[in-house]
Amino acid sequence: MSTLRLFWAVTFPEEIRDKIASVQAVFQKLPLNVKWVETENLHLTIRFIGATDKALVEPLLSTTRGRLAEINAFPLFLRRVGVFPSLKAPRVLWVGVEETPSLLHLHHLVEEAVRSFGFPPDAKRFSPHITLGRFRTGANGLLLQQAMGEIGDVELGKVEVDGIALIASELTPQGPIYSPVGRIDFDCASG
Repeated sequence: MSTLRLFWAVTFPEEIRDKIASVQAVFQKLPLNVKWVETENLHLTIRFIGATDKALVEPLLSTTRGRLAEINAFPLFLRRVGVFPSLKAPRVLWVGVEETPSLLHLHHLVEEAVRSFGFPPDAKRFSPHITLGRFRTGANGLLLQQAMGEIGDVELGKVEVDGIALIASELTPQGPIYSPVGRIDFDCASG
């Protein structure tokens, strides 16, 4: 059986990725031991699936497309910078995404589609964010806290979500390589 490591994601146009990267650049100037996400890989994960038989790609696309048939384009609001799980023990630096009813509905429908193939429920609560980087070792908490105080409440604006992508992730020593294997476009523009 040949497998792909898959996830569903909202991808962003270049101008939005550049705005997010400009926030990332502020933190890159600090002496933090972080593996940074490349600008072209910045995305919002809707549902991580994991190792999946290649033969399931088309059925997964078809089933999810059916579940999302009634979804229209909707806005996402990008704001704030934060860390998981805490400033005392940071593991992930992120830009926040507002939890709107449209986004939560999209996540619910994608979750249903993925689970219909026998995948287990997502173990983590959906917490929409865009990962900027992952801390390799403990961070200088004071330095990080100062930077968060200066830029933490940043407003990056609104982006139109007009579809989602099914992405294959190949893990390499240099970092993941993302390859879209399918896309579902939504109907209509938001109001």
